[in-house]
Amino acid sequence: MFYYQTEVLHLEASFLGTASVIGWFNLMLGTYIYNRYLKHKKLRNILMFAHVGLAIITVLDILLVSRLHIQHGIADKYMVLWGSALADAINQFKMMPFLILSGQLCPPGIEGTLFALFMSINNLSSTLGSFLGAALTSALNISSVQFDNLALGLAVQLMGTLLPIGFLFLIPRDVTGLTSGYRPDHHFFWTGLVCIP
Repeated sequence: MFYYQTEVLHLEASFLGTASVIGWFNLMLGTYIYNRYLKHKKLRNILMFAHVGLAIITVLDILLVSRLHIQHGIADKYMVLWGSALADAINQFKMMPFLILSGQLCPPGIEGTLFALFMSINNLSSTLGSFLGAALTSALNISSVQFDNLALGLAVQLMGTLLPIGFLFLIPRDVTGLTSGYRPDHHFFWTGLVCIP
């Protein structure tokens, strides 16, 4: 998308930098919104909202690549700006519950180790996602000068964004951003990923 925005849409580097700064501001805004309004909501609902929101952002990218927004008089800059700004805020809604739940479930004294493990897993998944994205672009013959199948690649990304919604049933229904699902009268606790007996 970066090459498409610079080589095809001819957006200036200063504008893309501004969009990135706005995205970081919205990352902080997403943290505030989560702490103020969403931490009491069901974790399933938060993650459903996040993935549907990210799917909508991907649809905006598909519209941008397909040039369908031009028919409605929407400039390329606004499409890129909205996508960049909203994606960072919505991603924060995905991260915050797991960070909070991890902190609640962590035994005293190893908080730093757990956080490092969590970040390592997050970075590993990001790296694997980059490799899979590179393999997909290669398979679809998308390059820095060839964008014919970019909309198709984004459609695959859209399906990948919606795929985790099918696994939300694995999260206990009553878990919120403030409760870990642990009950003293039960012999299991919910880690956010697996139920450990």
